[in-house]
Amino acid sequence: MRAALSLPIRLTLIRLIFSPLVLPILFVYLLPYNSLMINGCLAVLFALLSVTDFFDGYLARKYNQESTLGRVLDPLADKFLTYSALIALLAAGKIYFYWVIILIGREFFVMGLRHVALEHDFTVPVSKLSKLKTAMQMACITMIIVNPFQSLGVNALYWNGTEMGLLLITIVLSLISAEQYYDDFMKRFAQFMDEPDQYKEIPHETE
Repeated sequence: MRAALSLPIRLTLIRLIFSPLVLPILFVYLLPYNSLMINGCLAVLFALLSVTDFFDGYLARKYNQESTLGRVLDPLADKFLTYSALIALLAAGKIYFYWVIILIGREFFVMGLRHVALEHDFTVPVSKLSKLKTAMQMACITMIIVNPFQSLGVNALYWNGTEMGLLLITIVLSLISAEQYYDDFMKRFAQFMDEPDQYKEIPHETE
């Protein structure tokens, strides 16, 4: 008989399955209507999926339900949510393609460094700046989803100005946190090469 999945794992699976299979379809086919009500509903849906990222980790720690499966699935679900939303927004004409390249490229860059670190049995701790970047990125994507006045430009200054401000902050935080991660990685990689034994058996962390 299979053991029942814990609530944190269930929340992670909801994000992991719903993000790539349902979210893009809703965004691509509904956002072009530019209805504030429709956009608002989709933004709430995205925000709820984003919030599950906090609650699955919080509940796992609170009720001592942390697991290897959760540590593997959680960052995967996060990437699926972010990538699916950005690509769907691009397909719906809601975001400039270059911003998507920068944001997704940053994630691949950090993932590559993390993979090298794991291969050498050491980890790079997640910085507060990276956590702030994640929160700001989710707020930015939510604003892009809900904004129905992008085509009006400066004639909808509040909406488009707020969106552009959040986007620029997200881009800056993404680049700075990536550089910080790279610097921390290089320091730890150099220490690992000098004293590899002290890094063995360190639990892997995720961003």
